[in-house]
Amino acid sequence: MKPRHAGWKIIPLLATLLLLLLTGNSLAAGLLKPVGGGADSALSISAHRVDVTINNGFVRTEVDQTFANRGATAIEGLYSFPLPKQASLSELSLWIAGQEILGEVIEKQRAKQIYAEQKAQGNQTALAEKNDYRSYDVRVGNIPAQSDTRVRLVYYQPLEIDLNIGRYLYPLAEGNVDEERLSFWSVDDRVTGPFHFHLQLKSAFPVKDVRLPGLDQEALVQRSGGMGEETAGDIIDVTIDRPEGSQLNQDIVFYYRLDDSVPARVELVPYKADPNDEGTFMLVVTPAADLQPISAGTDWTFVLDNSGSMGGHKIATLADGVSRVLGQLRHNDRFRIVTFNNQAKELTPGYINATPEQVQKWVNQVKAIQSGGGTNLFAGLEQAYRQLDDDRTSGIVLVTDGVANVGSTEQRAFLELLKRFDIRLFTFVIGNSANQPLLDRLARDSGGFAMNISDADDIPGRLLQAKAKVRHQNLHDVQIEIDGEQVSELTPKTIGNLYLGQQAVQFGRYRGAGEVKIRMKAKVSGQQQTWQTHAGLPDVDSRNPELERLWALAKIEQTMEQVREQGESEQLRRQVTELGVNYSLVTDYTSMLVASDDVMENEGIGRRNADRVQKERSAQQQRASQPVQNHRVDSGSNNGNGTFNHRPAPGIGHGSGPVGLLTIPLLAWLNRRKKN
Repeated sequence: MKPRHAGWKIIPLLATLLLLLLTGNSLAAGLLKPVGGGADSALSISAHRVDVTINNGFVRTEVDQTFANRGATAIEGLYSFPLPKQASLSELSLWIAGQEILGEVIEKQRAKQIYAEQKAQGNQTALAEKNDYRSYDVRVGNIPAQSDTRVRLVYYQPLEIDLNIGRYLYPLAEGNVDEERLSFWSVDDRVTGPFHFHLQLKSAFPVKDVRLPGLDQEALVQRSGGMGEETAGDIIDVTIDRPEGSQLNQDIVFYYRLDDSVPARVELVPYKADPNDEGTFMLVVTPAADLQPISAGTDWTFVLDNSGSMGGHKIATLADGVSRVLGQLRHNDRFRIVTFNNQAKELTPGYINATPEQVQKWVNQVKAIQSGGGTNLFAGLEQAYRQLDDDRTSGIVLVTDGVANVGSTEQRAFLELLKRFDIRLFTFVIGNSANQPLLDRLARDSGGFAMNISDADDIPGRLLQAKAKVRHQNLHDVQIEIDGEQVSELTPKTIGNLYLGQQAVQFGRYRGAGEVKIRMKAKVSGQQQTWQTHAGLPDVDSRNPELERLWALAKIEQTMEQVREQGESEQLRRQVTELGVNYSLVTDYTSMLVASDDVMENEGIGRRNADRVQKERSAQQQRASQPVQNHRVDSGSNNGNGTFNHRPAPGIGHGSGPVGLLTIPLLAWLNRRKKN
């Protein structure tokens, strides 16, 4: 008999463990310089400007930087920043003689070779590469002496709403998980000139609250648009200006909460440039179903990372957090504690009854935990799955800020381990640059969920989100079917489970134009349920060309899952490379190269990305001058009641009132800014 799933009593665990590991020392996004200095010490970031647009279910982030070389010779700059989740680096521009030169995506090794040749010849050039799941690295060759060089990069990513709350993260804090990198490079994370951050949210639905943790007194928030009227939409602008010498060492997190009246819905965003072309679409389903509260679950296992990257204040915070959790348990609850670094260790001798005496004893043991060594994640999980009691509800919570670098590290080994147990695994990924692909997959395959936590996050708000999910039933085996108009290439192919308030997001391709039937199926407590609606796919709609890149990125991620599970093959490598080149995306096998027109022509590299960027920028200018678009397609279904019968989208309180700790009411924020 397989152990049963954990229920809402895991909440005390989730509530405190989310507070862990958030205050340790870390590096940051910035210029990488060899340890010990040298000629590279003359290079600095003289300006850093960020422009973010959230619209139509996806985000465009533009980073415009100026590098200043105050030395006597031309030098190379290497700028690195944490890899944003589900992001596609799509533009890299270098200004040469006052003219913008756009980068083009080619096979990774070829791009590196051409870049090295151009740098050796003294030509200005640039190269953007993906460092696995950790970071994007941008090299700028031959920054002239006593001169400035301007570089711009752009990336896109889908943005999902979770319990009526949207969250955008601009990653800057380094995760401290790449030991070889840390030993070789030092990081200059200061901007000698100004820092400017601007974010614009365009929402088709009314926005009730906003939140920028830690930036309440610094961020200027302005509202325009429909002032809460759904038909007109809301526009929120956030501006942060910092003086010279500011650091790039802390993430910027922006939350927004939709009004409680916003309905459960089906949204369809299309793009089709020409009647004869293949179209692309993004489908977003925000379901509402009878997901009842659950009240089972008294056994849990804490799997805690105490590797070397957890040193210093992190391990002390870890001990304090677990101690608080133990103090919240009831006398009939039980707990286990597993720690891991090079090896896994069962700190407790099996399950411990949570009596006051036992809790105090193990609090003292936890406070004595020391950090050091590598990260044997597999051993930690394997130990957690031992000694489970078939007659009691169980759950496992994994908290880590690192990557698996000792013992079994292949994804297939982890997946095989999970298949042997029917226990939900909740993974809390602390900071940036962790092995997000692996941790996401483990949580999804076990029926749990993964949550990213930044050191700049609204921790109490994230706790409320986790609590609402664990306390309710979820939708199992979710499937989406679309009939009509030669719809194909749906990605991801499978949705899996959806927890309360989560959205299902799929990208797809289509030919022709006309009506399609959209059907979502899922099981609730073993009973099959179906929701459906009709929508129209247009013959021509040129408003959102960025969807092609997002579809390709989703396909690439799907293929890379196969690579991580099955191992690299020439066929899989070719699939990723072709998608990267055709849709101008930086991937594990492709890079973006900037060189002069003559070099590109001599190398036979076409201006495919330049053409794509021209279309995207034109569409962005048009959207900027137009009202907010509402892409809901289900409002006329089921006799005018919508696919989900006009039920509101599940919120943080499951439709029961304000968020409380998560957000600051927008009106109060605006009034405060006026007074200031």
